[in-house]
Amino acid sequence: MTYSEYIQSTAWRTSPVRLREFEAAGFACRLCPAAASDGATLESHHRTYDRLGNESDGDLTSLCSDCHRAVTSFLRARRYALLQPLRADVKTIRIDAPLFDPTREVA
Repeated sequence: MTYSEYIQSTAWRTSPVRLREFEAAGFACRLCPAAASDGATLESHHRTYDRLGNESDGDLTSLCSDCHRAVTSFLRARRYALLQPLRADVKTIRIDAPLFDPTREVA
């Protein structure tokens, strides 16, 4: 099962670990004061994907949708910043012709 399929599954929505994390967080975001009782949409952030589908207590963190988006963006940016850029293994093309025609008159 892929990550997308799992996140949309009943097994994820009814996961005891996920529900225990919401309860332990007081049905509120762990980063800001947003709470489900005030209309905030709470989501579970995977702190690790090592046990995806078989999460343990501590693998998930309760976040509101805004904080979840911010944390995910930060983590993705950090991951991509650590990647070494790959150098293209392509021969340089040398073009001896000029990029414009110096004999052409401009009107």
